[in-house]
Amino acid sequence: MNNTKNKNIIFYERSLYMHSKYQPLLVGSFLIFALLIPNVSLSNASNSLPTINYDDSSETVQALKNFALSKINEDRAKHGLFPLLQSNNSAAQIHANELLQTKTISHMTTDGFKPYMLYSLYNGTGYVQQNVGQISYVLSNDGQNYHKASDLCFDFKRFYCPVIDQYKAIDDLEYSMMNNDEACCNNGHKNNILNKFHTHVSIGIAFNEYYFVMVQNFENHYLNSDLKILKNNEDIILEAEINDQNKFNFVINHVSFFLDEVPTKLNYEKNRDKNSYDFGDLKLMISKPLPSDLEYIQEKKDDSYNIIEAKKWDLNKNNIDLEFQLPDTLNTKNKILTMVVYAQTLDDNPDENHLDPEYVPITSYTFFNY
Repeated sequence: MNNTKNKNIIFYERSLYMHSKYQPLLVGSFLIFALLIPNVSLSNASNSLPTINYDDSSETVQALKNFALSKINEDRAKHGLFPLLQSNNSAAQIHANELLQTKTISHMTTDGFKPYMLYSLYNGTGYVQQNVGQISYVLSNDGQNYHKASDLCFDFKRFYCPVIDQYKAIDDLEYSMMNNDEACCNNGHKNNILNKFHTHVSIGIAFNEYYFVMVQNFENHYLNSDLKILKNNEDIILEAEINDQNKFNFVINHVSFFLDEVPTKLNYEKNRDKNSYDFGDLKLMISKPLPSDLEYIQEKKDDSYNIIEAKKWDLNKNNIDLEFQLPDTLNTKNKILTMVVYAQTLDDNPDENHLDPEYVPITSYTFFNY
C-alpha cells in the first residue's frame, strides 16, 4: 500500500492505492483443440486438393470475424454485460497470419513482440488482453510434434483428415473457452470474454483446410481518437478525453512505466511456449502532485520501482492533460518502454453500500524509438 506523510502525521493517499490484484499482470491462455489423424491407407483418396490463396481481407474472413463477435456478445449478454464492438486494429490479424505459417501457438510474434507491443505498432490506443485458440490435427500415436501434425494431412497416401469447418471451429472454441476453461487455463479465456471493462475486440482468423487459429485482442478503449502522446526529450505529454460510454465514472489514478527486452527472434525462441505474458519490469509510477509538506511513501520497502509526482496533472471532467519527466535513473538502454494509464472508478453514493474502487487500465503505449 502507498501512503503520504509529513513529519508528525501519516495518512493514506487514495489516489495511488492499488490492491495487488490490480497489478498489471496479463494472463494469456492457449486453447488447443486436437483432432486425431487416423493412420490409414487411402485407396480412394484424392491426390490433390485446390491450393488456398489465403486472403485475410476477403468477405469470407470478415464474415467469420462477425460470427466470432456474435458468439462473444451472446455470452456477454447471458451475464448482463455490454456488447463489444469490433475494433479495426490489425495486430490480431497479423498475429493470426503468422501463427498459420508457423503452426506454433504463442502470444509472441516470431520477432519477439508481445501483444501490446504489436498493438501499439499498428496504432492501437487502448489496452489489450489476448486470447489465442487453435484447432489442428495430431497423430493418434503421439509420434509427431502436435504443432506440425496438421501438415501431415497433405500426405494423401497415408492420412485422411476431414476439412475443418471454420464456423464450427469458432463455435467450438467459444464454447470451450466459456465452459471447459478451468482445467486447461484457470478460466483465463472466460474471464477475458466476460471482463466488464472491455469495450472492443479485434479478431484475427487464419486457416487452411486442416488448421484453424483465432486471435482475440480484447480492448479497453476509453480515450477519444484525437488523443496526443508527445515525447520531448525526457518529458512525456498526454492530452486526451475519456469516452466513458458505459458510465463507469472514471478518474485517472496513476501512470506506470515498464521496461521490456528489445524484441528479437531469440526472445521468441526462449518464450514462445509460455501461456502468459506481462509488461516486463515495473520501474516507475507517476501520480498527481502533492502539497509541499507531503510525499509518497511505499509501505513495503521495494527499490525495484520509484514513485514520482507529475509536472502537470490537470483533470477537468473527462479531459486529461498530463505531463511528466522521466528521471535520469530510468535506464532505458537496449530496452522497450511501455506506458500504462490507470483509471479509478468512483462511487456515486459513497454513503450507501460503499464499494472499494476498481483500477482499470485504459490505455497502453509502447515507445519503440525511445
